[in-house]
Amino acid sequence: MKTKPDLKIAGSSARRLDGIEKVTGKAVYTGDIELPGMGCAKILRSPLPHARLVRIDAGRAEKLSGVYAVLTRDDITSLNYQYGATYKDQAIVAVDKVRYSGDPVAAVLAVDEATAEEALALIDVEYEDLPMVTNIEEAIAPGAPLVHETQFAKVQMRGTSYGAPEKFKGTNVCYYFGYSHGDVAEGFGKSDYVYEDTFRFPKVQHYSLEPHVTVADFEEGQLTVWTACQDPFTLRDHLAGIFNLPQSRVRVIVPYVGGAYGGKLYVKAEPIAAALSWKSRRPVKLAFNVSESFKTITRHPARVRIKTGVTRDGRIVARECEVHMDTGAYADAGPRVTQKAGYRALGPYRIPYAKVDAYGVYTNTVPAGAFRGFGAVQVTWAYESQMDLIAERLGMDALEIRLKNLLKKGELYTPGDTPVDCDLKEGLLKVAEAIDWKRKPSRPYTGKGLSCCIKDAGGTFKIAGATVKMSSDGSVVLLTGTVEVGQGSRTALSQVVAEELALELDKISVAEIDTDVTPYDVSTSASSSMTVMGLAVQRAAQDLKKQLLRAAAKAMGKKAAQLTLKNGKVYSRGGQGVPYGQVISDHFGSKAGEIIGRGIYRDVKSKKAVLGSPTTFWEVGWGGAEVEVDPETGAIQILKYISAADVGRAINPVQCEGQDEGAVFFAFGHTLFEEMVYEDGQLLNPNLIDYRVPTFCHLPKEFYSILIENGNGPGPFGSKGMGEGGLLPVASAIANAVANAVGVRIFDLPITPVKVWRALRDKREPRQ
Repeated sequence: MKTKPDLKIAGSSARRLDGIEKVTGKAVYTGDIELPGMGCAKILRSPLPHARLVRIDAGRAEKLSGVYAVLTRDDITSLNYQYGATYKDQAIVAVDKVRYSGDPVAAVLAVDEATAEEALALIDVEYEDLPMVTNIEEAIAPGAPLVHETQFAKVQMRGTSYGAPEKFKGTNVCYYFGYSHGDVAEGFGKSDYVYEDTFRFPKVQHYSLEPHVTVADFEEGQLTVWTACQDPFTLRDHLAGIFNLPQSRVRVIVPYVGGAYGGKLYVKAEPIAAALSWKSRRPVKLAFNVSESFKTITRHPARVRIKTGVTRDGRIVARECEVHMDTGAYADAGPRVTQKAGYRALGPYRIPYAKVDAYGVYTNTVPAGAFRGFGAVQVTWAYESQMDLIAERLGMDALEIRLKNLLKKGELYTPGDTPVDCDLKEGLLKVAEAIDWKRKPSRPYTGKGLSCCIKDAGGTFKIAGATVKMSSDGSVVLLTGTVEVGQGSRTALSQVVAEELALELDKISVAEIDTDVTPYDVSTSASSSMTVMGLAVQRAAQDLKKQLLRAAAKAMGKKAAQLTLKNGKVYSRGGQGVPYGQVISDHFGSKAGEIIGRGIYRDVKSKKAVLGSPTTFWEVGWGGAEVEVDPETGAIQILKYISAADVGRAINPVQCEGQDEGAVFFAFGHTLFEEMVYEDGQLLNPNLIDYRVPTFCHLPKEFYSILIENGNGPGPFGSKGMGEGGLLPVASAIANAVANAVGVRIFDLPITPVKVWRALRDKREPRQ
């Protein structure tokens, strides 16, 4: 265990810098932005899941009073209108055909929302209905209708090009990832028992408080976009390509973002808003309602078949995983999510023989892309549910079988990747103790469940830069590309700066993200801001510190090594402190000028690593649940949930606890309630009434998070990323608890009362 550094500001539960703005309503979000002459945009969406676009006539809509512009396929031919996070398979508006119910067909810009809606009704569209595939089974069936008939240009994403082998040409499989070590058939031959199970994960929505919203202004060859997004620089690059502009002529500004969870990564509503502004030469606001966000991006539904060979005493010998991820009508980040799901399917266990096949599959449903957990949630649900099944079949304790197989700190997950950087047993034992695992439940129909999951936080190349500017009064401005999406990054990163520069936190402000002035950052994703951007910020602060000490040494007639920083002043041994502002004034000869520190982080590439570069750190989630099941209705009540998070060093402990507990509560949704329901290609519940999410009444009676601080992280002061780990074990921990409570196993999420009731009925009255 590393010795904890003596910290004063980092490591404390400092008040959020953006807290007062947000709770008082003063915080500015994209939807709050108003520009002179700005029009209101609305989108005409396809009512059909799969159809040829035969004819589109916008003549009547264009003549309606108050309409500024109508955008159809005829208007975008001079643009590079196809885009995508991995493949350029999506168009600004439909060109040849529509591929899901909700696919944008046209867009209107008008003086107000009512006029825009009226104009949409005047657009005449003729469709030729086509056969559809709306789930994995239909999509991979022989002779299945094709969602896309052609292959698309690949997008080089962080040094990696994604694609499917030639053998999948002419099918709906758009991506394949395979990995193996050892001969898995030989491994199964060495096993005493081989068990095979299949688990399913539903299509769910991000459900951010703020739906997608964009303001675009195309003027004199310059495109400026204000948007709620997580990756302004990547978005800038896509928009520059679409509109044939140099990147320097595209400016992306990110105000506060009202939640994202991956749903605001890559390109979403921005091309339509920008194209309307390009055509009309006036500012555009395109704000989706909740239903439209439901029809924009989702989490991947999945089918995971997992086959595991074990010895009589419960040691894992071999594992084979077949993962199918439903990426919807367009790939978006689906190939990357599929790759990650496949890579993470082995879990935190020592497995001598392994084989994984993961497939990304097109269907005529809402596109699926990045979502908190990024492929790990689907596979952790499967492998941790099966661990309990194996324990039950072998007559073993579920905790014992996990402890017997967990990787040790320093062991390799795969060759070439970063060795496991934490003690997996430590966290699991802490959760088991907190949930009193050895004590049997005192009431009938109650049970406990455990789960331990791991995900890499890398594997794709990350680059991040930061700038720290000290003004002539000694105050500091931090410029960072990390988007504040609710995780508290502004506060935590400012604490790093404050710690390095020995400043009070109220002397530090964080600049709004603007690609014209903010240093580059790949994206706010993968729980990596505290590590990746944290290191860039720390290095920038250290760079500023060196310059400040050199300037002070010259002014004070001392050597820089003889000086220290404390409470906003520079001290020499035995001397009085000189305020930073005075040092800067002496350095520049007047109360003017500023000292600027710069820092950068860059991943290390490795040909030995399966995914191209070793993970920056490992994010682990341990969870323990105690539930009570009503045998008459199947209703589940979570009595207790304990989560543990390996944070390395908590830069802001209260925020860390909030992130971990928030992740757990978030996962209660897909575990117990959430599912996007389709019938005949139509999404039946894209609204806040029919689509259920957990509320405060679903909080467990006892609920808390354990922060494990071993200083084992690569980030500032031994920190590491967190925020997704708590999400991973929830579904399997609860399913395992339900099985222990009433003796039925649910294989398909969500675990609804109806499913439990039916399973109990079938257990009592087996079908003949």
